[in-house]
Amino acid sequence: MSNSEIDWDTEFADDPDYQAMSPQQRKKLLSVMEKMIDMGMAAVYGDEEDEVPDAKVDCAQCLPACQARCCTLIFALTKDEVAHGHIQHNPARPYFIARDEDGYCPHMDRQSFGCTIWEHRPLRCRRYDCRDDSMIWPEGVPVEFGSAFPGLKVSPKQTSEAS
Repeated sequence: MSNSEIDWDTEFADDPDYQAMSPQQRKKLLSVMEKMIDMGMAAVYGDEEDEVPDAKVDCAQCLPACQARCCTLIFALTKDEVAHGHIQHNPARPYFIARDEDGYCPHMDRQSFGCTIWEHRPLRCRRYDCRDDSMIWPEGVPVEFGSAFPGLKVSPKQTSEAS
């Protein structure tokens, strides 16, 4: 994964210093950051707030439709997650979650789409709620799974067979 695939404007959406920069200043900053990461002089860590609860998503019900699309998302691990060593990170982009050649997390079981490190999964995985994420459900939640996601847009056009 290259840094050019990361939407840095989204990553820094809540950073007033970054938002105050001109597009040229942002480009220069990101270029320096990428060079430092490539040279092993810098690493990016996730920063998770302690107060955020785990998401309550019925993954087992939705896996036939989504096929664990969330396991293709790219994010930085926390310092603690890297230090504990349970989670594989990308050595080319320390310390982002690793990805296998198929684009999926190496901790995802390819048969069941389940997490093989469930008890040690990253905080971002624990707290991620796919129910209103258009990257996961671009047409809305498939109608047959709507009961698992009360109050959200469901799409009769999208079915588990189409995914």
